[in-house]
Amino acid sequence: MSETIGLIESSMRADADALRAIGQNIANSEVTAYRRQIPVSRVDFANEIANAEMAQSNERSNQSVVTDSTPGTLKSTTEPLNVALEGAGFFVLQGPQGELLTRRGDFHVSADGTLVAASGEQVMGTQGAIQLSSATPQIDADGTVRVGADIVGQLRIAGVTDANTLQYIGNGNYAASSDLQDVDQGATLVRQGFLEGSNVEPVGQMVQLMETLRHFEGGQRFVHGYDQLMEKAISELGKTE
Repeated sequence: MSETIGLIESSMRADADALRAIGQNIANSEVTAYRRQIPVSRVDFANEIANAEMAQSNERSNQSVVTDSTPGTLKSTTEPLNVALEGAGFFVLQGPQGELLTRRGDFHVSADGTLVAASGEQVMGTQGAIQLSSATPQIDADGTVRVGADIVGQLRIAGVTDANTLQYIGNGNYAASSDLQDVDQGATLVRQGFLEGSNVEPVGQMVQLMETLRHFEGGQRFVHGYDQLMEKAISELGKTE
């Protein structure tokens, strides 16, 4: 029976991880350009039985979270400092601990004239930070930023080989665990005056949340029932005639 309890515990751990991912999706469903996180279980039943003792330890189950790279819908805002990406890649930000990636393009100009993200990090160009003398620049499809007739920079568009290595850190920003790779010129278009919406469908996520929660509670009831059964068995066996 201990093998069964081990399998139930492994399943409940997977459900808990899934609930965290789904909760994050729901909380960020209105965040510009947020990418849905999908909990994925890779279960080999024979291996689970063979490794039941490991499942009873603090080891995690074969549960992972992958990023849904489906783009969100582009929404027109007509704001000159709102930009969206049509195609692969991310804008590059300079964070306190290093470079960050985001598709959230609701930028603004800081007090010192630097182009910054909604979360305050500098938006990086191909030659470093971008300085603006006006809050109404012209941004071309290739990311070139112009103020009047002057070119003041070009937005850097980069990505990683595997999007699932990105770690979401909030505010639409991601930390990359591998080196960034610049996207080929022309492969991705920059759309000024647009923002990309989240690709989360809230109703579907709520349904998935309820289904996962019921599954988790089912495991809890099983463990509770088994505990009561063992308690009764020990009590009966301990009686003397």
